[in-house]
Amino acid sequence: MKNKIYFVIVMLAGTLQSCSDYLDEQNPNSLSTDTYWTSLEESESNLTSVYGAMLDNWVLDIEDEFFRTDLAHPGKRTNPTGAYLPWYQQRLLADNAAVGKQWDSKYRVIWRANQVIEGLNGMSPDLKSNERWTEQMAQARFFRGLMHFYLHNIFNDGKIIIRDKIPQESTDYSKKLSTSEEVINFFREDLEYAYQNLPAQFDQKTRVDAGAVATILGTSYLYEGNYEKAMIYFKDVINNGAYGYSLETDVSILFTNTGDFNSESIFEINYSIDHQLEDGNFDEQSFFHRLSRYSAPSGRNVAAGRTIGGQGILLPSAWLTYEYSNEPMDTQDSRNYINGDVTGQLRTIPLRGSQSIAVVNDTLSPYYLFNAPQVTAFDKTSFSYYKKYTNHDIVSAEFDTGTSPWKSGRNIVVNRLSGVYLMYAECLTKTGDINGALSYINQIRQRWGLQLLGVSDGLPHDFDGEVYTESTLMEHLMYKEYPLELSVEGFSTRFIDLRRWGVAQERFSELSMTPFHLNDFSYTDAKGKEALRKQSLLEKGPGKKEFVEYTDAANAWASPNPAYLPIPQSEILNNQEIN
Repeated sequence: MKNKIYFVIVMLAGTLQSCSDYLDEQNPNSLSTDTYWTSLEESESNLTSVYGAMLDNWVLDIEDEFFRTDLAHPGKRTNPTGAYLPWYQQRLLADNAAVGKQWDSKYRVIWRANQVIEGLNGMSPDLKSNERWTEQMAQARFFRGLMHFYLHNIFNDGKIIIRDKIPQESTDYSKKLSTSEEVINFFREDLEYAYQNLPAQFDQKTRVDAGAVATILGTSYLYEGNYEKAMIYFKDVINNGAYGYSLETDVSILFTNTGDFNSESIFEINYSIDHQLEDGNFDEQSFFHRLSRYSAPSGRNVAAGRTIGGQGILLPSAWLTYEYSNEPMDTQDSRNYINGDVTGQLRTIPLRGSQSIAVVNDTLSPYYLFNAPQVTAFDKTSFSYYKKYTNHDIVSAEFDTGTSPWKSGRNIVVNRLSGVYLMYAECLTKTGDINGALSYINQIRQRWGLQLLGVSDGLPHDFDGEVYTESTLMEHLMYKEYPLELSVEGFSTRFIDLRRWGVAQERFSELSMTPFHLNDFSYTDAKGKEALRKQSLLEKGPGKKEFVEYTDAANAWASPNPAYLPIPQSEILNNQEIN
């Protein structure tokens, strides 16, 4: 599947992917339409360049965005990585380079989508009547709408620039900011066109389909509190069998290379280490990303006797690590027992936690071909690591996946079905259907072997026995289910959620007063000998090596709060209508 889109992108790289600023992209109108837009094969090639622009690490910017939430810490607590501190401390200014790259990368996707849209519009009536023409137009408009949706949700209170065409004159580059309402209307029009004109599935799984569009449309209505409208799209994603979505029940593959395009993947960015490995580590037009480098441990794989190749920068927060490690398991599920025997010993770490993060006391789950305490020390307050974007399931070191540990071919899943279940459950909760919401949440929890929510229904599972109300179920969704199921996934999802729920200041203040400490952990090393990992096991409350997190974020949100990123300095300087 990974090989299907790459040849065309490589052929386009010289003309469409070499520019670092989106305003430098080549204008298709400078080429003769007689030779450039004469067939749907040519337009398909240019559509592929839009998918290629999505490979840019800055489009999602997972390495930065989740530091300004309650989910991640930038490196060791004793010595945070300085480049990411403005995100963690929530003091981002217009001249921050990463803010500018986020802005430019999304407008680059828009630019290329507009190239395709204008090229398709210039075709003959015969070509326009072809179903392929409609599908290509729908894909281009999806990406144009998606990028405006992303920009609207994180920049300048939603007041951004609508770019709906390729500039013809130098003066066209300068354009005024649109209101939030204008931007919403614009991207919804694009997304609705895509929703109505894309098939339920393409043979090529790398292509977006109607289910992906429905997910984004539903999310857009959820973000503005229009639950009834959001549910229309979420119900379609969940119930429309033509999409072929289902919760993945083999949880061992969910966050691994084997799980690429699994049954619950809705929108997935397709990377590879089989192409253009000669590209530099920070070439945003390459086919790899850097998240494995940022997520993997630094230093050596002790058991394998070699350097892992990680930097240990994108680290799970303390509270998240603790919750992953202590979710109540369903004691009637045999997967929760070391030998699969319900009369035996329970796992030390629940399945959702063991698939999402590495911690020192998880001696059952494979990690870089051994188990976690055998591989790395978890010292100096690096008490957990994200697994989701590493290649820990197939190699003993990130060096083995390409020419450099900076280059990972792991796919990145942007949207998946369990996220739609949770958003639908939120809508049901907000509209009074508590039992309906519980049923969708419990489907997710059951596939992980976790204790179910609510009063027992007589099935052979453990229930927490709580009688949930709208308030208590929303509390669970906000601080348990959403973050534990979807940590560091999607586009700025956690930050947007904290802001739209109106709980960001309260959340960061609470965490800034919640102490954690570290204890030693005994384990059996790869040679079968008893060994000790000092100050590696996270525990809640006061104790040795006590610390708190998010003090700076709590202060930042006190007033005025950093709810949106500023318009980048580069746009202000170059756009006379803003300047």
